[in-house]
Amino acid sequence: MKVRFGVLVSSGSAFPNRDTLVKFSELIKIIDGCGVEMIGTYDTSFIGGDAYVRATLIAQAAENALVGLHPTNPLTREPQIMAGFLASIDAMTEGRAFMDIASGDSAVYNIGMKAATRARIEDYVTCVRDLLANGEGSYDGRPQRVRWHQEAVRGRVPITLCAEGPRTLHLGGRIFDGVIAGTGVLPQVIEDTIARVRAGAEEAGRSPDDVDVWFTTRSSLDEDRDRAVAAIHASVSSILNHSMRFGLDNKSVPGQFRDKIQEYVDGYELYDHVLEAGRNPTRMAELGLTDYALERYALAGNASDWIERIGALAEAGATNIWFSTERGDLDRQIHYMRLFADEILPNFQ
Repeated sequence: MKVRFGVLVSSGSAFPNRDTLVKFSELIKIIDGCGVEMIGTYDTSFIGGDAYVRATLIAQAAENALVGLHPTNPLTREPQIMAGFLASIDAMTEGRAFMDIASGDSAVYNIGMKAATRARIEDYVTCVRDLLANGEGSYDGRPQRVRWHQEAVRGRVPITLCAEGPRTLHLGGRIFDGVIAGTGVLPQVIEDTIARVRAGAEEAGRSPDDVDVWFTTRSSLDEDRDRAVAAIHASVSSILNHSMRFGLDNKSVPGQFRDKIQEYVDGYELYDHVLEAGRNPTRMAELGLTDYALERYALAGNASDWIERIGALAEAGATNIWFSTERGDLDRQIHYMRLFADEILPNFQ
């Protein structure tokens, strides 16, 4: 079965020397050359350096894939700034820019702000689209203008919504070009997620087939299965919090885990977000949630494990999958992506 892939890349916190830049470019060329459809980078300065710098470097190296932010948020970048960035990346790639947006997590909470409401997300995206198409828009009751819009390669850049809750999935189907679902990849979750996005599209009078539904995974690939699984605990601990922090209702949570997940979310340590030696993976284990979280959110193991897992996800309806490269050492990331390109991807083309 054919499966489409998007890849989230990082570079650590900075590019300290020329060698790092060369290796990062090599990584992007491997990803881009194997048929991956989208390459994105996260927009949170709490975890790493500036996303616009990384995205620009990706745009310079990628010749085929769409390039963009995965995700950004409507609070740390004004729409005028975002529209200018998207137009620039779209020009650099000859029409291959995209943007994924979410309510905001570490990027906003660590500067003392709260996650954006669905209304604010819609207001923001509408403004960015208007600026690209017409040069004028409004956001939060304030006018926004640019005078370069007629020079843009495209008047509309694809914008997807990173969604986890039932109402956000519905919003994604209603106004977005696609949805990147962080709901998990259990069969019942996949089915429910797709149904909610399609319902939003139908309510807006759109064809549900016009809204791509992608499923994001927390991923780790290693020749040693146990090492791969161990390496993903911190990332899984973060999405368990993120996907459940606004409530557990209508999220396909088994009854035996509800109280424990709520306790976990209530005590989540934001400063330790995706920190491997942090307190969140330890608390997740102490509450007996690790196995459930891995089953629901993770794509981890050796190449054979990945092939089996991706095949099962595709059979369940998740034929569009996002995964991430390893954090930190670029040599490891390069090895990781070559392994994916040579041994895993050919099974799904």
